[in-house]
Order: sequence, then C-alpha cells, then structure tokens
Amino acid sequence: MQVVALGELLTDLLPNGLAAPGGAPANVSFHVAQFGCSSSLISAVGCDEAGDELRAWTEASGIDVSRIQRCPAAPTGSVAVGGSAGEPVYDIVCPSAWDFIEAADAAADAARSARIVVFGTLAQRHPCSRGSIRFLVNAAAEAGALRFADLNLRPPHFDEEIVLWTLRHADVLKLSIDELGVVSAMLGARGCTEDLFAGLIREFAIPRGVLTAGEEGAWIHEKEFLTHIPAHPCEVVDAVGAGDAFTAMLLCGLAEGRSLVESAPRAARLAAWVVSSVGATPRWTPDLRRELGD
Repeated sequence: MQVVALGELLTDLLPNGLAAPGGAPANVSFHVAQFGCSSSLISAVGCDEAGDELRAWTEASGIDVSRIQRCPAAPTGSVAVGGSAGEPVYDIVCPSAWDFIEAADAAADAARSARIVVFGTLAQRHPCSRGSIRFLVNAAAEAGALRFADLNLRPPHFDEEIVLWTLRHADVLKLSIDELGVVSAMLGARGCTEDLFAGLIREFAIPRGVLTAGEEGAWIHEKEFLTHIPAHPCEVVDAVGAGDAFTAMLLCGLAEGRSLVESAPRAARLAAWVVSSVGATPRWTPDLRRELGD
C-alpha cells in the first residue's frame, strides 16, 4: 500500500444545506486514489445509515475500506461547516465513531505495509484513537514507512502534548501559516514567518516541511533550502478541502520518488481546482487527470 491515512471519516454539513463525505484523512485518501496511487483509510464509522453511506462512498472512490471499523459506542462523525472571512469554520461533533479507532491486526498490518503513513492532530483528541494512532505511526516507522504529519489544528480539539508528540514523530510536516502562529506561540518563539518555519523544522529535527498560505502559495523546506511555490490562480467557490488536496498530491509525488519541490506545482494546481469547485472531493475530470499526470 502506497499511502495509508489515519483518522477521521465523517459527514460535512455544508452551508448550502448539502451533506458530503469529509474528514482530512478521507479527503486525502480520495485524491490519492483519484491520481491512481493505492490508498487505504484507517478510521471508524457508527452502526448507522450515515456510516453505511460513507463506507459506500469510500469504496466507490477507489479507497481500500477493509480497515474502516464499525463502532457501536458512538454515531458516525459529522461537522457543521460555516464560513468566516472566506475561510471555513468547523463545529465538530464529539464524541464520534472515529474517536474510537482500534489498532486491530488489520490496521497494524496496513500500517506496516505502507510506504507513507499520514496523520494529524484532530483524531488524537480522544484517548482511544490517540493511543491507536500513535501505535500505528510507530509500527509504520519501524517497518520503514515515511511519516507525513498534516497538523490540521482544530480548536479546541488539541493541546500542547498532542502537538509536540506529532512534531516529534514527523518525517515530513505540513502546516498552514495560521497553524505556524499557534505553534510558535505555544513554544514562545518570535520572528518573521520564514524564520519561525525554519526554526520549527530545525528545533524538532524534521527532515522536510511544507508551509501553506492560501493565495500567497506555499514554502517548501527540503535539503536545507526554502523554496516558495506560488499559488495557482483561480476563483474561490469553496475553500473546504484545499489543504487536503495539496497534501494528497505531495504524497503521490513522494510515492513516485519525487521531491516535494517537484510535486508542489501539481499540488497547487489541484488545490486551486478544488477551491473552484463545491465540496472537498469533487470527482476529477479527464482533463484534470491528464494535466496532473504529466
């Protein structure tokens, strides 16, 4: 398995009244599968109709569903998505089924067979999933997998311990410019954006880093160099899922043996296409598939 994602699978309740599959790991898995890389999701849904629908969507999207568990203790997760100053705002139901992911044998086998394992902070909010995710991340690392941490801070669903553990177990770190501000304040660091980003990478000995800044593009820290990647021009229709799409293309590039800098322009193109569409996981068009496959 090339990419194994750990964490939340849920229903996004959008401002327009529609419901759509969501959760950062699920969104990432979707785009990885659309590109043609093998993709697996380790998560949990409830024993309810919403869980049935999410499993069916996941399977139809080409994602391996064999590690999506059924949780009788909590309903399938959902998030009410609002907006503020053009940025999405999330009201995340707690507890949800994905708070109770178990490190079962099938999940552990998937983690150990992964080329890349991707995880974040949100699914670590509950002790059950937190322990399982950490076990699986460590199992993957012991088997030689690359650990890709997409920080994905969602207040109030993280604390300093969760953030620090994630930083200490990342081979590649991705975070937004807003998240850099939160982490820097947590660590008592001051300075300009570039210095804070480079200092964070250095402080935690993270080999590679990605800092996203919306329409200002992204910065890639790789091989001791900092490279700016401009955003792809587009009309913003729905900003939900842009960062997940960006992550997915970086993961596909890593799976192909490409550097982050090589993959970043394709990542920016996909992110722009997603924000110019409705929802986090619009089906790829043949033209987009050909463009990103070049």
